[in-house]
Amino acid sequence: MRRLKSKKYYLMLLIVVVTWGFDPIVNRYLYGYYSAAALSSLSTFASALLFLFLARKQLHLLSRQFFRISLPICLANSLACVLQRIGLQYTTPSHYAFLEHLSCAAVPLILFLCFRRRPRPIQLISALLCLIGCLLLTGVILSPLSFGIGDILCGAAGLLLGFGIAATSECTQGLDIKLFTALHMCTYFITSLSLAIALHFIKVNGAPIERIEFSFSPLALAAAILFGLLTVGICWLLRNEATRHIHPTAVAVISPFAAVLTALISVLGGMERISLSLAIACVLIPLAAILAGLGDRPRPKEAASHHGPEHTSA
Repeated sequence: MRRLKSKKYYLMLLIVVVTWGFDPIVNRYLYGYYSAAALSSLSTFASALLFLFLARKQLHLLSRQFFRISLPICLANSLACVLQRIGLQYTTPSHYAFLEHLSCAAVPLILFLCFRRRPRPIQLISALLCLIGCLLLTGVILSPLSFGIGDILCGAAGLLLGFGIAATSECTQGLDIKLFTALHMCTYFITSLSLAIALHFIKVNGAPIERIEFSFSPLALAAAILFGLLTVGICWLLRNEATRHIHPTAVAVISPFAAVLTALISVLGGMERISLSLAIACVLIPLAAILAGLGDRPRPKEAASHHGPEHTSA
């Protein structure tokens, strides 16, 4: 029974990985109608409304303790996602996707420093392989270091996502997952909207850093909302739930499969060319994921008792 439950959470993560593999490609298309922060604001607003509705019966569970646990995690994840969407405009889809997964190296370190949780050696090896794959893709190992602003933003997002994965796994066991995701979407929306306004009014050499662009084309609006609900709202719900039941290092290392898919789509679509570093990265990431899965261990039943207050669905 435990093994079947574990497979269910891995399936959730697989759905997220496949969906997020298409995310950078579709977003680059939608950038023809919306600026990055404006698109993020629209997607998160729709997702926040959806989850506030779904969690309407659990709103009474909101408390100071709930906010104390949830807000730092939600803010880290939200800021990471906004930085990614902006960074995508200044780098390639595969760089965007792989740099997000610098979280694979951050998670074991955060688990040890913040939660005194020692990962297994096999999980450290898998995280190292995943990190090498990221560095190969961006040319750090096989060619001179040449990060642009897009790579820096996406790399910073990867580190923040690492914190989000570790903290979600360690601190949210007793929280209602729909309510937690609703708060996440609200935080994500406020972060996106604030950044969109700031980038519009902050000027460099007389021009806004990112001018707000918003299309009311029915087709573009429907595509942005529906794809946003899927890739933002639904996927984050699945990822948050899977992260609570799978070892966080495994989550961080398996997630880069999305980058492999993004890279393959990008190459097949003529947006990038296949390279030796890309090919090696696409081999290392699956290998790292297999090792992470082998090192995964089931959570003890008593985990919820020391991770936070018990909140049950009404």
